[in-house]
Amino acid sequence: MKLLNLNTKKNLILILLSAVVFHSLFTSVPPKALLNITALEIIVGGICLSILISFPFYTLMDTLKIIKNSIQSPIDYEKDILKLYDLSIKVKKDGLLGVSAYSDVEEDIFLRDCLVLLRDYKNTSSIENVIIKDIESRKMNLYKPISILKMISHVSPAFGLIGTLLGLIGLLSNMGEVHMIITNMASALVSTLYGSLIANFIATPLMGRVKNYIDHIILRYTIIKEGILSISDNNSPRDVFDKMNVMLKEDKRLDYPTRKGANYERLIS
Repeated sequence: MKLLNLNTKKNLILILLSAVVFHSLFTSVPPKALLNITALEIIVGGICLSILISFPFYTLMDTLKIIKNSIQSPIDYEKDILKLYDLSIKVKKDGLLGVSAYSDVEEDIFLRDCLVLLRDYKNTSSIENVIIKDIESRKMNLYKPISILKMISHVSPAFGLIGTLLGLIGLLSNMGEVHMIITNMASALVSTLYGSLIANFIATPLMGRVKNYIDHIILRYTIIKEGILSISDNNSPRDVFDKMNVMLKEDKRLDYPTRKGANYERLIS
């Protein structure tokens, strides 16, 4: 509830600040003057061309996906901690053979792979080495969307400047035609505005948001790694829980479960 209230307050502040920015734009300049199709074509076309030349198409799709997830799918540390805590209780009772009941129904790929390693490997250091390499590989792929957003923030002002130069060339080429002078001047100035807005009002904030979301994903992977290694070392359920729990921020840490064991189907629902 507290997190929900914080998110609600943040959304209200974002709406208020956005309203202030748009109000300042549309009260100083008529909305019709801000709409220039030629400038949009130069900026959007240039950005898309730069991205498609520089990156594979699947990286672009991954970028859109992680932006969407950062807004709609917050990381749930509690769910993973309770799953592994419950698993540690079962392993204490039934041994590692009970891991299959968890790995067979787990939908998250990373957690499922870790459970398979726990089931198949007997040596904790071997499990740790594989998981560390897996996290490094995933981290490298996770940070690729940052490169795309960084490119957008860099090339947008550049294409805005190109639009401005083209507008000025058109203006100087049609000095005898008043209508063309006005049209080209508007295109020249609006192009720079579009480039700056896209870079500073869209790409850079999204870059910060995605970076923060990726950091949360990496923390989740690290928490799962600690839980899996603790279970492999045959530590007590309390030890498994505490090693994962202390990795959270102090105000986000969970209370130790009072139940004997959590129902797995209820945890994953």
